[in-house]
Amino acid sequence: MNSSTRIFCNGKFLLPDGTYGAAVEVDGAGIIRNIFKEEQVAVTTGERVDMGGNFVIPAFEDAHNHIAARARTVFEINLRNKETSWNEARELIRERAQKTPAGGWVVCHGWNEMTWGPVDQGELDTLSDVCGIFLINISFHGGLVNKKGSELLTKNGYPAGESGRITEAEFDSVIIATSPGVEAYMQAIPELQRRLLALGIGALHDMHILTLEQLEAFRRLERDGLLLFPVVLYMNPRLLAFPKEISQYRAASGDMAKLLGLKLFLDGAIGVSTAAINGQYSDGTGKGVLRHSDDECMRYISEAAALGLEQVAMHCIGDKAVEQAVSLFEKCREMYSSRIRTWRFEHFEMPGNLAIQTVAAHGGIASMQPNFSWDAGNYSARLGKRASAINPLRTIVDANVTLVLGSDDAPSGPLEGMRWAVAKAPHDIQRLTIREALRCYTETPAEIVGCGHLRGKIALGYEANFTVLDKDPLKQEAWQKSDATHVREVWIKGRRLYTSTRD
Repeated sequence: MNSSTRIFCNGKFLLPDGTYGAAVEVDGAGIIRNIFKEEQVAVTTGERVDMGGNFVIPAFEDAHNHIAARARTVFEINLRNKETSWNEARELIRERAQKTPAGGWVVCHGWNEMTWGPVDQGELDTLSDVCGIFLINISFHGGLVNKKGSELLTKNGYPAGESGRITEAEFDSVIIATSPGVEAYMQAIPELQRRLLALGIGALHDMHILTLEQLEAFRRLERDGLLLFPVVLYMNPRLLAFPKEISQYRAASGDMAKLLGLKLFLDGAIGVSTAAINGQYSDGTGKGVLRHSDDECMRYISEAAALGLEQVAMHCIGDKAVEQAVSLFEKCREMYSSRIRTWRFEHFEMPGNLAIQTVAAHGGIASMQPNFSWDAGNYSARLGKRASAINPLRTIVDANVTLVLGSDDAPSGPLEGMRWAVAKAPHDIQRLTIREALRCYTETPAEIVGCGHLRGKIALGYEANFTVLDKDPLKQEAWQKSDATHVREVWIKGRRLYTSTRD
């Protein structure tokens, strides 16, 4: 044992077989070299790290989040996942507008019509007529701008929407038009990582890199050693227009911000009635929309494969979009079998039995968000009886589909996702066992991005990536109610990067 070796002791370390170890030995590179029983620790020398009798699990790997897209919330108005009334939000926007130079933008995240009620362009016009206001829907699939915002968008060649309504078709363009620059992203991404560490997250799959500025920020942050934990990147098809830049990024990047795949948005979201369903929404709000034809998708997939991207991730929420995703999977998987090794079905919220069986039979990945099960309650009027079919996690696991779990920042955090997966989901058919859910938030996400030999387990030869909890994660009571279980610490490669300040 060399001088840099440490013994992490006085903890309960969750091992792959579901038992607890008493201590682990970690070398100077942050790799686990030994796992001890209690009596063995007593005869071992070396620096001790006292874990305070807490429970230690592999650091969570959030398989679907948006660190680049959400980084701007660090310096914009962020009301996502907060109990803020529209009256309160309106005053926050008004105050920010008074401090914003004429011709600038005020961006507010978290517009939820289910709780705020209807808001129109005229309402935003009362808050400012000299700077643009962009209200982003909580789904991140639509928004609203004031009249000045419409003028700014039109002046700069971007779509302004009808009466300021930013629909699925215009949303990405308006996000780009209001997006910050590279330096702002370089400041915001590490700050958001610090906030995510507090939720127990030690690795993350960023499912939507939209701009070259975001990509450049990741390149510089990795180069300068400023990323706190690894982020796997998936890019919007818009970036296929920049093959040289994509190739240069892939050649220069390492393991902390690896660009691995293409992200296709096949439909929208239930909250804005743009998730593509068969038939009509029960509340008369339409039937959603498929954003791309099969031919467009196949062209994007071909271009991504030519650039060396190894994965295709398809956003598919409504059953019609799920069917399109499965059809593309069947058409393309053999065609690109030597280049694209992983096909991901993001959200996969309303899959039929045939879709589940096809994904299982051919090795597709279901990438889901247990907290989306709240849709079954919030959107019962919109979906009618279909709401009971949302997020059938149990059916998917029983069909032997490989499942990974993420939070999609709705809200961020595997603790809330765990609670929905094992205890809170409104229908028994949706629920997983605790160990199944933990694997889907740790071991399996690491495996599908080629890091299953490095992270996701507390095992010999693995990185010492630990999330320290105050409750036994294998006990049902740890997940019965919000705030029942807390993150005490997070360690990445044997370095403590987060310590809770609560008692």
